[in-house]
Amino acid sequence: MLNKLISPKNVTARETRHLAEPAALTTIILCVSLIIYGIGSLASGNPELWPLLLGIAGVLYTISFYYYAIVKTPSQLQRWRWTTAFSNAVCVAAGLIFIPDQFRIVPQMVMILIAAITVILWDRVTTYIFLALTVGFHALFAYRLSISFSPYLLNDSTLLLSGFIIVETIYRLTEATQTRIQRLESLNEFARKIVYSLETNEVLSLVGAAIQNAISADTYFLGMMGNDETIQFDLIFDDGEYFPASTMPIKGTLSGWVIQNKRSLFIPDMRHDVNFEGFKTISIGKDKTNLSWMGVPMHAGHINGVVSVGSYTPNSFDRTDFELLENLVQHAALALDNAFHHAEVETQSHTDSLTNVYNHNYIVEILRREAERSQAECLPLSLIMLDVDYFKQYNDHYGHLVGDQVLVLLTKAMRAHINAADSIGRWGGEEFAIALPNTDGLAALAIAGRIQQTMIDLQIEGRDGQSLPAPTVSQGIAVFPDETEDVHHLIDLADQRLYIAKERGRNQVEPGKDHWKHLK
Repeated sequence: MLNKLISPKNVTARETRHLAEPAALTTIILCVSLIIYGIGSLASGNPELWPLLLGIAGVLYTISFYYYAIVKTPSQLQRWRWTTAFSNAVCVAAGLIFIPDQFRIVPQMVMILIAAITVILWDRVTTYIFLALTVGFHALFAYRLSISFSPYLLNDSTLLLSGFIIVETIYRLTEATQTRIQRLESLNEFARKIVYSLETNEVLSLVGAAIQNAISADTYFLGMMGNDETIQFDLIFDDGEYFPASTMPIKGTLSGWVIQNKRSLFIPDMRHDVNFEGFKTISIGKDKTNLSWMGVPMHAGHINGVVSVGSYTPNSFDRTDFELLENLVQHAALALDNAFHHAEVETQSHTDSLTNVYNHNYIVEILRREAERSQAECLPLSLIMLDVDYFKQYNDHYGHLVGDQVLVLLTKAMRAHINAADSIGRWGGEEFAIALPNTDGLAALAIAGRIQQTMIDLQIEGRDGQSLPAPTVSQGIAVFPDETEDVHHLIDLADQRLYIAKERGRNQVEPGKDHWKHLK
């Protein structure tokens, strides 16, 4: 994977030239020094032709290779790597044989420079083959020319060791750089996606995907501080599986420490590095213990939570992982805060400001959705239309503030007698609608009766502290699809029955038990 990343296919021509220039220039300088030495030897009357010839050949070869291979056609370097490794090895080996001992440093340095540029442009395999071929050709030339190779064996071994160290160092630096680049790309991609996310579940999904792509971890959790000294974990991933939401106490836990102190925590080895008084291990997800752990606080606006990442293997994370996690969490905190504000605005857009129940338009939308589900699942949907009796007179007599108090108390009474799946909407003025999914007429009648009794028993005080009579309510019930298969007709039917209840004397529920027994 890394070889593919650092091959010339994935670098531009300019980058390739930039990488090759130092080695090429140094090689030319070294070869020019040989030419100067050769010319000097000619002038002194003691000519040495090999340094001169090899210096000229080295300059011509380096310039030709740099210009035609790197400048003109860098995209073809991958195809020429084996040919280049072979020819480079022959040239360096020849230099090691024919250049005088006082100048052997030149081919040795050229060998190291070629090894460095080879691992940068290609890979370790090509580089090690070049080094091995160089030593092999050196030995072959020595044998063919009847030169003892033994004096050079130690030098060549030292060169190989030096080449190995330099190649591994460059390779690992390149690998670390590429890994960092990949992580930065993952972080940028995460930031681009999450900035457009306004739904909490979508943000959680993106956070989980980003952690999986960027950090090699066995577990990761995202939790928010609750109102009861607990942490509510909405994202739980453990050993390849997602788990339902769970809670954990703040006190005595690492995640709790991170939230309370608003500081990140990096524990490479949980077996030795945990020195918190009162700390206890609590498992969520699978019953397995993390041996490496990182936790980062999430703080932004209304967001107060933690993201933790763990591994079952000690010393699995390094500082780069830790820094990346901190960056991810910063983006996640801002995105969750944006999602919170978006949800808040959405809630305000379909909520009545006085009573905090749904407004007219939204309760109609809920009824439409619940009717579709009711029809698909063959379940009843009941609707109660409720109106406060003589509310205008009540307002006029006791004041609008007391009237508002009555409406607020009425919504509390309604909420006390319905389920979480049920919905309340302010239809208009003092009239309300209650949608009751999976509830038949008799069950709806029982709920209406309890609301009626609660209103009768209501204790209301005026501005001067005096006790005021509680207003009564009239209610009409209709059931979908038993009585109608049209939502608008359902609303009209419940509304008609509400007015029948008013005409019967108010503080009534229409229709009564006999109607629902007959319908059943």
